[in-house]
Amino acid sequence: MVLEGLKPENVWQIFENVLAATPRCSKHEDAIRRRIREWVEQQDVEVEVLEDDVGNLLIKVPAMEGMESVPPLMIQGHMDMVCESDTTEGFDFKNKPIPVRIQDNGEWVDADGTTLGADNGIAIALALALLKDEDETLRHGPLELLFTVDEETGLTGAFGLDTESLGLRSRHLLNVDSEDIGIITIGSAGGGGVEYHRTANLKEPEDDMVFFELEVSGLLGGHSGVDIHLHRANANKLIARMLSALPDSASPVVVSWSGGTKHNAITRESRAVFGIKENRVSMAKKTLKEETDAIMAYYHNTSPNAEILEPGISIELGAADPSAHFGRDESQKIIMTGDVIPHGPQRFSPQVPDLVETSCNMAIVSTEGDEMKIYLSARGNVDAELESFRRSLKHLGELGGWTVNLEPAYPGWKPEPKSEFLAYVKRHYEGVLGDDVEVEAIHAGLECGIIGAQIEGMQMVSIGPTIKNPHTPGERVRIRDVSIIYDLLKAVMASMADLG
Repeated sequence: MVLEGLKPENVWQIFENVLAATPRCSKHEDAIRRRIREWVEQQDVEVEVLEDDVGNLLIKVPAMEGMESVPPLMIQGHMDMVCESDTTEGFDFKNKPIPVRIQDNGEWVDADGTTLGADNGIAIALALALLKDEDETLRHGPLELLFTVDEETGLTGAFGLDTESLGLRSRHLLNVDSEDIGIITIGSAGGGGVEYHRTANLKEPEDDMVFFELEVSGLLGGHSGVDIHLHRANANKLIARMLSALPDSASPVVVSWSGGTKHNAITRESRAVFGIKENRVSMAKKTLKEETDAIMAYYHNTSPNAEILEPGISIELGAADPSAHFGRDESQKIIMTGDVIPHGPQRFSPQVPDLVETSCNMAIVSTEGDEMKIYLSARGNVDAELESFRRSLKHLGELGGWTVNLEPAYPGWKPEPKSEFLAYVKRHYEGVLGDDVEVEAIHAGLECGIIGAQIEGMQMVSIGPTIKNPHTPGERVRIRDVSIIYDLLKAVMASMADLG
């Protein structure tokens, strides 16, 4: 076992042998669902395991003797993970375990060339570890361990949660999907996708055209909510910027454009194949070189005291074979649309300092033959403002001649700073941490808003260990924080009687 010796031992054993051993890309949770069931059956515990129609798992744990009248507590996380790899040969997430490792500094756990899946596998490991904890001081009332599906790509599990068939009783929810120690999250953003789509008759390459491939790679990427305010580049936007810099006289035509695979990840790699007039090649190369230099000067500034925003950024221009392409007018609309699509924070909250209120991620561009799609992920902490912004994205696409589909949006989670449960958790958190705990709302999406909307009277908070670079191969979780969160869960469970 790679993570042997880490504390709490049960948590890390479960994380490595159950979660990391069973990669679980969104919408492919069957294997991890089976593995969790198998693991529970192997334990000497009397619990009830239920499953609803969308595949959410609920483990009902009876109260310990003398704790039967204590209010039930729900501990919740999601089973799926973002599957990303930066290895040259890729990674077989269907059949290979995540290659977990302890970093040389002994402070973090990460994976070798892939996402780690601590988002949100560490929540599952923490919850399951409670079932086999042999601490004689452990006390708890009724527990409901809820593990949802498909949080990362559609929040399908939360939307489809069948509260009636599962018989959910809890009115206090601890979501374990936050990613900063010492912080309690009490509000999150809603969101919804906007998809542009177009098809056109492709043109055969003309004799006086030369074709190139433009590739942007090596970007940091990151979570399109948590990291959207950071000064990180989006590979799709850089491709659009460079192509839009080409003068009209070069008559650029687009063969294909592909970048990004996940709606909730800032795009790390993108490539476009395009053609230009042969007699404009020299001018076009000069333009692209100037644009590359400008981009590198901004994102990879190595001058003294400058912050290197994108240490691994790479922009390459190479030759490509002549190919059928979108016509000049269609290509112009594609390039111009990509250039004017907003990316990053669009507005900050007037009430909460430094909180992004509305944002857009130009997440995915894909081409299949004569069909091109652009997928935008919009987030907002104010539902009405989010819908207004999504409407403007729809109008932008329609002006460019695209067919636009507004996907159903999911609601944000409205903060309740005077919640009795928040005060209770905060008190215990500060006792375990030995320091003050901050309370905040975030721009990322959490399932709390959706779950809370289905269960009247639910009081909710979100906690979690520090996780850096989620949704990227640089994902890592701080070891000591996992122990802190585990102790907090035990402390909260033991005193639930205080809530009456």
